[in-house]
Amino acid sequence: MRRRLKNGGFTLLEVLIALAIFSVMSMMAYGGLKTILNARNGTEQAAKRLNELQMAFLLIQQDMQHMAPRTVRVGYGREPAWLDEPELEYQIAFTRGGNSTPRRPGRSGLYRVAYQLEEEKLIRMIWPALDRVDGSVPQKMVLLQGVSSVDFDPDFDTENRSGSGFSQETQLGFQPDAQVGDILPKSVKMVLSLDDWGTITRLFAMPY
Repeated sequence: MRRRLKNGGFTLLEVLIALAIFSVMSMMAYGGLKTILNARNGTEQAAKRLNELQMAFLLIQQDMQHMAPRTVRVGYGREPAWLDEPELEYQIAFTRGGNSTPRRPGRSGLYRVAYQLEEEKLIRMIWPALDRVDGSVPQKMVLLQGVSSVDFDPDFDTENRSGSGFSQETQLGFQPDAQVGDILPKSVKMVLSLDDWGTITRLFAMPY
């Protein structure tokens, strides 16, 4: 008597179970991949933000370490070498040197630098012409975005410093004007509040 061979296919129930298992495994794999991609994207964003901060702090440090005790003529008046009056349109302003090879002959290598917060952007402003008329427009560059507040706190330490004893005098080829305000801070503390990273404090010490 010949046996009847069973049909070798899958039943509907077996197919449904296999599809269910495959769906669960696919969801788990997709969730893991999405987590990895999100972590990678977050790492890249953090690295980009860190690079922006490092570049901004480096430029600010270079500016401050090249401060020069040179007052500035503005219209019919003068501004001191360091200026941080609250009523100004910018938070701090100072004279910067350090250009040992000016691009154009006859230029001293000095220029005016200022920092200001505009619409949660930390702005760096420079005036290539040190002595200027009223209404001169500075060149602006955005250093950082997402800045909720910034504060510059200078330390002058006038007890331990003479009014014109700066080593930069000979290097930059000028004499400070003690009658108008050539005193520069010994250090400047910067307190920066970011929307994403919170509060960051940096202390910039001057070389003189």
